[in-house]
Amino acid sequence: MRKIVSILTLVLFTSVAAWAQGKISGTVRDQNGDPVPFATINVKGTKVSVAADANANFTIVAKQGDVLAVSAVGLQNAEVAVGASGTVNVVMTRTAGTINDVVVTTALGIQRQSKELGYATAKINSQTLTQAKVTNVGTGLAAKVSGLQVNLINN
Repeated sequence: MRKIVSILTLVLFTSVAAWAQGKISGTVRDQNGDPVPFATINVKGTKVSVAADANANFTIVAKQGDVLAVSAVGLQNAEVAVGASGTVNVVMTRTAGTINDVVVTTALGIQRQSKELGYATAKINSQTLTQAKVTNVGTGLAAKVSGLQVNLINN
């Protein structure tokens, strides 16, 4: 009898813990209402993280009161608290800055600026990169820089 009560108590507590967390869905948009595809959404203070899809929609496991930290390239980071509704719409602000310098990591993890390297470097501007209308920056760079090897991982 004691084992049955212990097992039922354990099942009760685990089901309450699982019930407390739900799936939160939402979209990520910029200040103009345009979708922000592939933004990263993270439950602050945990390792739970997802990426938005190509239409800027996402679904993440979180509970009411959690804070979602949202980040994307070219946009200011945003934080949104999860409410009782189960949907979150995030609005991010675009930054005016651009990427000026790229730090090159060489053998053994030594970081160097491109002007400090003693060997040939390739310089690609945004017009050259987007000229072929590539959907992935990695493949666009591989086509423009000689000797660059890009390994794509498909999940």
